Amino acid sequence: MPIVISLGGLLIQTPRLVLFVFAAMTIWLTNRLGKRWRVSDGALSGRVERMFLIGVLGARVAYVAKHFSAYRPHILNAFFIWQPGYTPWAGFAFGLAYLGWLMWRRRISLPQLRVIAFVGIPLTAFYLGSLATVGRFGPADRLHPGGRLPSVGLMTLNGRTVNLSDLRGRPAVVNIWATWCLPCREEMPMLSRTFATRQKGGFAMVGVDLAEPARRVRQFLAAVPVRYPVWVDPPTVPDIKARSPSTGLFARTGGFAVPTTIFIDRKGIIRSIYVGKLTATVLAIKLAGIGAKLSSP
Repeated sequence: MPIVISLGGLLIQTPRLVLFVFAAMTIWLTNRLGKRWRVSDGALSGRVERMFLIGVLGARVAYVAKHFSAYRPHILNAFFIWQPGYTPWAGFAFGLAYLGWLMWRRRISLPQLRVIAFVGIPLTAFYLGSLATVGRFGPADRLHPGGRLPSVGLMTLNGRTVNLSDLRGRPAVVNIWATWCLPCREEMPMLSRTFATRQKGGFAMVGVDLAEPARRVRQFLAAVPVRYPVWVDPPTVPDIKARSPSTGLFARTGGFAVPTTIFIDRKGIIRSIYVGKLTATVLAIKLAGIGAKLSSP
């Protein structure tokens, strides 16, 4: 299952879409079967909706609490519920706690509870199974968390030959971007500040331009400079029909959209692939996930 799904140019994180389908199907089937089996008092679907709402809020609270050090400097981000950051097991715990409270207050009957279990157990298995397949079962060369950072030959803006494999041995961030990409340009100052003030923390950061001539990239960076190194495709490709190194790397991430950022630990293992513009909070959490727990400058 892909990491994100594009709907008319709009990128939707797959786990969010799966959660929406899971919630909608559970609420609809519970209401439908409750009426058919004559155990619904007209408020059953509303209680299930509130159970989901409490579960989602609980999942958010647990995630923020776990990564509070990253949220502390940007505390308002904790309330941006449209951004990534939820703990599924905590969501289920909060939802089940609300269900238990309904039973204790006798606001839900045993037949209604059977309906919820009849619908919820298989759909929960579907939801958890879907989450487990996100980013998996793609083409054989598809990059995914747990895989190794590939060897990809590129070039610095000064013409020196480099390779992604050179990054192994330290936590690394590989940001695939393009000069025409507005979200890329918006996140570049934050990436540059992070690299400039914290590079002594022992991590590498590289921007990989997506299939643009080095001349164009140099002109862009002259007006919008960054502190971290930017690598580009070599000037020639032996087979004109073959993908350029940057295009091939982008395709192996899924080729969804730029910016796409790969986070690699010091062993060269990919820990996560993030599609879309990074926020300071997301970047801090991802850096911690690859072992770059950097102190504030």
